[in-house]
Amino acid sequence: MEFNRLGRTPPELLWETCARCPVTRTEDAAEKIGHECFVIGGYHTIDSVLSVVDVFDLDKRRWTERFAMPPNMPQTHLGVANDDSRYLYFVGGQLGPQCSPAVAVGFVLDTQNRTWGSLPPLPEPRYSLTMQLWRGRLHVLSGSKPDRSTPACEHWSLAVEQGKALEDRWHEEVPIPRGGPHRASAVFNDRLYVLGGEDGDVGPVSGDPKYTCDWNTPMEKSYGDSFVLEGGVEQWKRVAPMPHARTHTEHSIVKIGQYAVIVGGIVGRYVYDDLIQIYDAETDHWRTAGRLPYGMKTSAVYHDGWLFAVVGQRSRSREDPRPGEVLRSVWRAKFDPAQQSGVVNGVETPSNFDLHNG
Repeated sequence: MEFNRLGRTPPELLWETCARCPVTRTEDAAEKIGHECFVIGGYHTIDSVLSVVDVFDLDKRRWTERFAMPPNMPQTHLGVANDDSRYLYFVGGQLGPQCSPAVAVGFVLDTQNRTWGSLPPLPEPRYSLTMQLWRGRLHVLSGSKPDRSTPACEHWSLAVEQGKALEDRWHEEVPIPRGGPHRASAVFNDRLYVLGGEDGDVGPVSGDPKYTCDWNTPMEKSYGDSFVLEGGVEQWKRVAPMPHARTHTEHSIVKIGQYAVIVGGIVGRYVYDDLIQIYDAETDHWRTAGRLPYGMKTSAVYHDGWLFAVVGQRSRSREDPRPGEVLRSVWRAKFDPAQQSGVVNGVETPSNFDLHNG
């Protein structure tokens, strides 16, 4: 009803709803293998986390299965990568609710057999790191250090094949020039890209055994700085910065051909945004391409010409971008990044942040 009241018409994205998730969740990870979307963990509330995987059939647009995660597997803030055919890889993340400690453990999910394996632990725990499978190796970088606020620049890699680690430890790689959590990444043409990010994050109350989040910690700062690492090169290069700096995009990026599509995200701590941004890796150029039904941090996947936004947390309203309810919703819209003009009724698509902050 709220979406219909916006009165959107082409060329704006026309979103439609799918079957809702069995449970509200946010800060989850969603990964697509074939026609299935695996939604992993997440916060149910700030005091309750989910240790289950729910499976969404992208063709039938319904939820089909639920199975348990390993008991010592983090529920939020994980680094996730997949091989596009069978295996999902997980490292680091937060084990427990509120602002619980980060861990260094690693896991593998065989999506065909619904079985779990393990990976060697990271050299140090990490929150909200980003990970890609590139040149036969998992590449883990950035995120926050164990204090949950200090940006990490370290970059590690591990050789894997068919869901198995080929080495017993992670190897040091070229550190990224600017670290930080909640960053998007992608691989194009044998190049590893890291797009945007933030400095800082909410930390736990000092000395609290329950690790209650301290909302009085210094405010995070979003930035658009973006980088690329070419295969065989020992130095990161800067690429065009994200024009509208957004974070909490590590699971809301989808790769479509030469394009990285960044869906929604957060500015600072209290502005939830509805903007969709496209990065063209061939031309090193950004543009906007429509809006979500409302400002939100979400997980996104792309399937058979449709862009899906799966659960997450939304803004309170279009006029109030502060964090609102945790969602069960699944939205989808027809989407072609090569044809989206980024113009709505003749006007460049704005973001909530632009509207409310000049």
